[in-house]
Amino acid sequence: MKATFLFGLCVALAASVGCSNSPSHVAYVPLPFDNAVGAYRISDDSGKITKLPVSPFATGTSPADVAVHPSNKFLYVANQSENTISLFTIEESTGALKEVTPRTATGVTPSNMQVDSAGSFLFVANRSSNTISVFSIDAGSGVLTAVAGSPFATPPSPVAMTITPSGKYLYVADANLASVSAYAVSSGVLSAVPGSPFAVGNGPSDMIVDSGEHFLYVANSFDNTVSGFTIDSGTGALSLISGTPIATGTGPRALAFDSSGTFFYAANFGSTNISGFSVDTTTGKLTVIDKSPFTGPADPTFMVLSPSGKYFLIGSQSAKTITEYTIDASDPPTGALTSSGVTVTLDAAPVAIGLAK
Repeated sequence: MKATFLFGLCVALAASVGCSNSPSHVAYVPLPFDNAVGAYRISDDSGKITKLPVSPFATGTSPADVAVHPSNKFLYVANQSENTISLFTIEESTGALKEVTPRTATGVTPSNMQVDSAGSFLFVANRSSNTISVFSIDAGSGVLTAVAGSPFATPPSPVAMTITPSGKYLYVADANLASVSAYAVSSGVLSAVPGSPFAVGNGPSDMIVDSGEHFLYVANSFDNTVSGFTIDSGTGALSLISGTPIATGTGPRALAFDSSGTFFYAANFGSTNISGFSVDTTTGKLTVIDKSPFTGPADPTFMVLSPSGKYFLIGSQSAKTITEYTIDASDPPTGALTSSGVTVTLDAAPVAIGLAK
């Protein structure tokens, strides 16, 4: 998973049974100026990206983010100017969407969403009302119900969130305070972790937790750095990793791991490149890899690993494209990134992407 800094737009990939024999996924792209969601099929084998003939699908006003349920049966859309969440059912064989009404009310300017790995809860960051709305998810219908105490107050301008794989802790980037707020999650109810909020660099724009939930990394877009923290497994408290913050290119906007978790990347919006690091999986320390930074598409705003683990999907805001980058597979691997030459032009600028595996 993944978040935006300015507009909170997001793309999500949902597993789907394709019309061909090879596995594929469908990418759902919010189109805020069209009040719609676009859909694109991505082949896991070839990486080919094709717009679905039934796309786009009408949604609420100014859709800003999407989240796919782990079952791949439901899609949630944050309608930023309407302060609502749309629920869509996903047709398994085609990827087509059908909205289920009525829409669910949120706080003001819902801009980022996260679904826990169990598919039990949806978390929504409301940027203008400085709150987090939390909803339980009905497993059969996908319908949302606010949990007790929701919405929960946060520091000003929550712009990005990430939840640990176990669902125990939720981390929220507070753009105005250069900090990350940490919350323990119990049946969807949020309670502040001791010591929260934790100081980071200026302009936190994205966060990511490793698969073992030992480490949290934060992109500091105004400082051109990444901060790394160890996560206390018992409390969720954060401790700064030695050697971080570490320099990146200009304006890091999105973070990603490779499939092994031994390489880590920052997509730099301002310098149009990708910073690459090796990861010490014991300490979390980052080390710049050879030939980093790697040339990226113009104004990269997101990068996510494909379901096959063969390549990253990297979005360009100015070119309105998604381009695939292969990961070096030599022995031993170097972590180097190279464009595969596969790219697709979208109906709107993609500024973030989330992936349901």
